[in-house]
Amino acid sequence: MSDQKKNDTNNISLHPFQPLPPDMRQELSESSRNGDLSVEPKLYKPIKPDSNLVRPTSPHEEKKKSTIFTAGLMMTNACLGTTIFTFALKAKTFGLLWLLVACGVVGIINYWTIMAGAKASSKCDADDYSEITQKVLGRKARVILNCILIIYSYACMMCFLALLFPIFGRFIQSVAYNNEFATYNDFADKKWGKLYIKIPFYIGAALAISLMCLIDDINKLNFSSYVSIGSVIYTLLVVVVQCRGYYNYYKKTEYKEDDESTHANWTDISYAFKKDLDFFKGMANLFCAYACHPNIFPVYAGFKEKKGDRSEGLRKMSISTIFSTILTTALHVVSIVCSFLTDPVTPEDLVIYRKSKDNGKDIFMAIAKFSVFVSLIFSVPIYYFTLRLCILDSFMNGKITSKFNRIFTFCSVFGCTIVAIVYDKILNYLSYIGGFISVFVCYLIPVLLYIKSHGKPITYWKNLIQLIMAILLCAVGVTAGILTIISDVSG
Repeated sequence: MSDQKKNDTNNISLHPFQPLPPDMRQELSESSRNGDLSVEPKLYKPIKPDSNLVRPTSPHEEKKKSTIFTAGLMMTNACLGTTIFTFALKAKTFGLLWLLVACGVVGIINYWTIMAGAKASSKCDADDYSEITQKVLGRKARVILNCILIIYSYACMMCFLALLFPIFGRFIQSVAYNNEFATYNDFADKKWGKLYIKIPFYIGAALAISLMCLIDDINKLNFSSYVSIGSVIYTLLVVVVQCRGYYNYYKKTEYKEDDESTHANWTDISYAFKKDLDFFKGMANLFCAYACHPNIFPVYAGFKEKKGDRSEGLRKMSISTIFSTILTTALHVVSIVCSFLTDPVTPEDLVIYRKSKDNGKDIFMAIAKFSVFVSLIFSVPIYYFTLRLCILDSFMNGKITSKFNRIFTFCSVFGCTIVAIVYDKILNYLSYIGGFISVFVCYLIPVLLYIKSHGKPITYWKNLIQLIMAILLCAVGVTAGILTIISDVSG
């Protein structure tokens, strides 16, 4: 590697949400083939202004500046995922109206905290979450942030792996055994859930995912983002189109005027504050559903016109964030309403788990289940790349041998798989992620960055208000996590 190229390499900050430039990716690929995956990040300077795409479609594609529309779509894509289909159960306890209100409130909070992070980025002239944290709060804060992102990545990997088996099982049931078994639990107990099926399934899935995780360039998995967004949109369309038929089916078969237990909960939020205090878990799920903040800094970098002058970039970032917030909230609202109408009384953890009306075959939802399964397979490596780069940045001085890389990859994926087999409570995963992780990464740290970077004392009234709000949000999230732990311990 020439001296000039080494200097270019040393100007790169190793952060999971920031792409490497094509020349460095090519050198890393050549090094990996020679058994050496070393990178030497000595200085933490911002990436070149024209390298602004979160996931460039090709390692050799010329980078382009962000537009308001494309930036908004990028942030929306970062928010969308399987979480969007988990709110039917929460609508039953919150009451549909109040869950929609909560969704709108979290959307507004999302805009506020994204712009707090963008303003901090503008003030210290940095385009990377990890880099901004180091510049404003110090190297130790950077390591702490990376540790939180490592835990977040592991938790997301476990959650996705835990979803694989039941989703594929429901796909198999809906295609081949729909009339033979009344419920999925019955199908799982008598056929699909047997160890001689479950263990080979997870071994095969873990091997396939591990091989994808060993890919030296994350850009080779660019198509996975299209698979993910396509899966979400298609499944949402199926839920929307079919919800009316399912609601009419509920009215005919389950609803009884004199039995309140069969009535849909439209406005009564009191159930969310009863024994299980489901309000906190529901809010944690919403926090998790809007967690796109680590991705905003590369997006914001695309608005940078020239060094030191970012007022126009902030204006564009504000507009694109409003657009993203409105679009994300609208998609969540549609999902919440239609998921609730599908089964107002006995909703499943995920709306795609629903049983077909009259035990008939639902080929459209079967396709949706399979598409979600495929998107989950490709989502795990994306989070693994985040995990590995955070570990490299914080603990390995940017250097790792190919042998260690293979060992670490297989141990991480198979370790997460074992945990997913033993612990498969999907909604609890979301409570942990939203309660213990998202609130800090998405709310507290951006607010601290904004307060610290703008130079005014913490006692300044605007700073106090923002800090108190961020702490209250963290308190709600942590309460959800603690309640989930108590629920798990008590059985």
